[in-house]
Amino acid sequence: MKGLHLLCSLGAIGMVWLAGCGRPSLPGGQLTGPQVATSVAPERGSPLPQQPSVEWGDPSAKVHVLAFYVMDDRHKPLMDLFKGLASQHRGKVYVKYTDYRTPGGQVAMQEAKASTDSLLINGRSEFEVQARPHPYTVTFVQEMGRYWTADDLKAAVAQAVAEAYSGGGKNR
Repeated sequence: MKGLHLLCSLGAIGMVWLAGCGRPSLPGGQLTGPQVATSVAPERGSPLPQQPSVEWGDPSAKVHVLAFYVMDDRHKPLMDLFKGLASQHRGKVYVKYTDYRTPGGQVAMQEAKASTDSLLINGRSEFEVQARPHPYTVTFVQEMGRYWTADDLKAAVAQAVAEAYSGGGKNR
C-alpha cells in the first residue's frame, strides 16, 4: 500500500512537471539578465498614415461618430462599416475615424475624452440599445467582435438618428 501511495505521488509530480507548471530554466542562467516582457496585445507595427483621420458624411449632421482606432489593413472592415453608416444615413451622420497613434490623433482623443480603440456616438461610448424584447447596454471600447458587434453599432447609430431627428431627446 505504501509503495502504491509513493508511486501515485511520483506520478502526480511528473504530471505537474510535464504540464509546464513552474518556470523552465537553463543551466547557469536561471534568473540572470533582464526579464523579457510579454504581452497578449497585438503588435501595432503598421506604419503611421499620412493623415491622422478620415471623414465621411456631413459635419453639420446631428449625429457625430468619433472613432479612435489604428488605420491599417486589419482595420479596413471597421473603416468600411463607418463609411457605410455615413452613406446609409446620408446627411444625418458624420463619422470621423482617427488613428490615435499620430500626434493629431492623440490631441483629438484627449479633446474628446476618449480612449484608444473606442468610439463615441454624440460624445458617449456607452449606449442603451432599445432592442425588443430586451434593451441592452453596449460600451464601444476595444475591438469589434469581442466587446461589441457591427449590429450593435448599426442599432445604436440608427437609434441616435431617430432620436436626433424626431426630437425624441437624448439617450441616457
